[in-house]
Amino acid sequence: MLRRERGGGVKSARISWIAMPNAGERSADRDMNTASPPLPTFLIIGAQKSATRWLRHNLGRHPEIFASPYEIAFFNSPKRFETMGVEWYRAQFEGWSGESIVGEATPGYMMWRHEPQAVAERIKHTIPEVRLMAILRNPVDRANSAMVHHIKHERLHPRSTLLDMTRRTSPESDRLGLVAGGWYAASLKPYRELFGDQLLVLLHDDIRDDPRAAYEMALGHVGAAPDFVPPGLDELVYSNQQGESAQWKRDVSPRDRQELHECFRDDLQELEQMIGRDLSMWKPEDSTFDRVGGSGR
Repeated sequence: MLRRERGGGVKSARISWIAMPNAGERSADRDMNTASPPLPTFLIIGAQKSATRWLRHNLGRHPEIFASPYEIAFFNSPKRFETMGVEWYRAQFEGWSGESIVGEATPGYMMWRHEPQAVAERIKHTIPEVRLMAILRNPVDRANSAMVHHIKHERLHPRSTLLDMTRRTSPESDRLGLVAGGWYAASLKPYRELFGDQLLVLLHDDIRDDPRAAYEMALGHVGAAPDFVPPGLDELVYSNQQGESAQWKRDVSPRDRQELHECFRDDLQELEQMIGRDLSMWKPEDSTFDRVGGSGR
């Protein structure tokens, strides 16, 4: 885990000389202020409720990186992509001040209901060299956290349960994507085919168990220096299970978990082959509601 060292002692007073910029430096500053932001060099594409906000926030704290503070949802919106266009998208990175690495996180880019094949093709056409990252979470826990999120925002009845929701609504017709949002192999397949090694896949478990190692892996993938660690990196603060949000908490019983896991079993088998990871810890007999909190954002 992350350890912090604190310095001590009394700092001596000193006089600092401020160098005034010459004409060339002033001109460069004006050019930087008037230049259009670049298109992103990395995207966090999902999965929803899987610590994407944690990763985006902490990458944005790195001095070489500018990350949009909100989900832009450009490539998964045909209207925005076709009507508003790339220049509108570029303008959404307002606040960029010359950082060499630029990115955003929109979990909708991986959501099944947004047609990942079409989204991946739009990204490839617009920014073909972009680096992609996906964080995957136990799909039962992800679905449960998504349901809690929608209850909190009054899109679902407060007494809703995940098993009842999945029994009543087929995944293909569920506008909230509770089950289909966890079809990771199917959703990642077009990205893997179009981008190959430009796609990095992390597990939510990786962040829970060793946030610094996961963060450094992400830094290496986007091309940032690994010698920066933001304070509080091991604190996942976006949670449906903490503070006022705890009132919406929903646990999944072992029996319900067994039935829910069947919604994802075939996809998970394919996913193991795709990413080369053993996912047996997500099987009902081995998994518990993950300790990083319910929202995973």
